[in-house]
Amino acid sequence: MSTTLLVDSNALRHPGLKAYLQSSRDRFVALSDLTLVEMCKRNALRTSRESLQIVGAFPDQLFVLRRTDLMLDEQVRNDADCAKLFDYQAGIELAQRSRELTILPVPAWLRDQMRAEEEEARKIMERLTAEVAEFQPALVDAAKDFTAAELTQIRTGVAVTDTTRRKLLDLLKETTGSFILRNQEPGRRAPMKLTDAMSLFAFRYSLCMLLYYMTWVRRGRTDRKLLRRVNDIVDMQVAAMATFFNGVLSADDDLQSVSHGARAILRGFGGFVGEDWVPPDAADAPTGSPEV
Repeated sequence: MSTTLLVDSNALRHPGLKAYLQSSRDRFVALSDLTLVEMCKRNALRTSRESLQIVGAFPDQLFVLRRTDLMLDEQVRNDADCAKLFDYQAGIELAQRSRELTILPVPAWLRDQMRAEEEEARKIMERLTAEVAEFQPALVDAAKDFTAAELTQIRTGVAVTDTTRRKLLDLLKETTGSFILRNQEPGRRAPMKLTDAMSLFAFRYSLCMLLYYMTWVRRGRTDRKLLRRVNDIVDMQVAAMATFFNGVLSADDDLQSVSHGARAILRGFGGFVGEDWVPPDAADAPTGSPEV
């Protein structure tokens, strides 16, 4: 059985990624569009060369996901549907780019291309920064509506009461609806069945964002810099997409926590989630190594 993990930008350089890919030809990684944007936002040429060094050595095990805005309408209800989320041509092009980045001295045309990609990445990150500043207050207020006991239930998935489950579901319906109206179907008025909503990226992203801000509020991160929060939002996109697959390869504890929580909650609501991948040597894994 094959395994596909989402990889965040930091894990791209971790030796655990190489070990994972080397262990079997049936192990794959998928990169999201924002992970690639994050890779190019600063010193694109050098950062991309270093970030793609490992995955570039395994081109047949590398996938690139479609741009998020191009797959918002895709409903993923089973493993077979996950194929709709891949941009196969982009995967081929990224493998080619990884080979081009090994050319020394660096050709002038490649420098120009990477300079252009860096500028585009900066614009995208600036747009994300503006979006975070716009929607953050509402999510923080929503997270504050949960008691400490309810936050613990949601975070751990242990002894979740019907009241907590209903409260979370009602909030998810509201935030998912707002996302769809803002990014997907501005004029939509018809209600959506829960089973249909859970198959969409919008629902899963809203869930991950809520889990993130619940943690953020619980820890009192009111002084967290906006730029750092934008980086966290990129991680939430990775966590959301990973619910369709077998997990996340990352050493980021917050990302792992949200990923685990989202997968458990979706299963509790009856939504499709890829089978969890657990490293065979998880018990012996060194501290800080990417894990699922």
